Amino acid sequence: MKTHRLATLTAAVLLSASLLAPTVKAADADGVMMHDGKMMMMKDGQATTPMENSMTMSNGATVTSDGTVKMKDGTETHMTDGQMMMMDGHMMEGGHSGAMESGSTGGMNH
Repeated sequence: MKTHRLATLTAAVLLSASLLAPTVKAADADGVMMHDGKMMMMKDGQATTPMENSMTMSNGATVTSDGTVKMKDGTETHMTDGQMMMMDGHMMEGGHSGAMESGSTGGMNH
């Protein structure tokens, strides 16, 4: 009986902790963003400085200072105003995330 009660209590504590854990949002994220036709560095969801050099994201995508995104497989796309690429290579637009694969924006509408 004690084992069942302990297991139930442990499950309740874990469930409560997972519900209270913070979630990662674009407002808390780091990456680069196209803003008014210029690429900007983003820190904690805020534009910090203009992007001066190309960056390679953890998924192998390279983003240039003019907003060109070259994927690891060689396909290219161009970022538009409001799009943000996270450091892991995921594209954010309007608060929605999608993986950048083969030059697409993960099914996001333009």
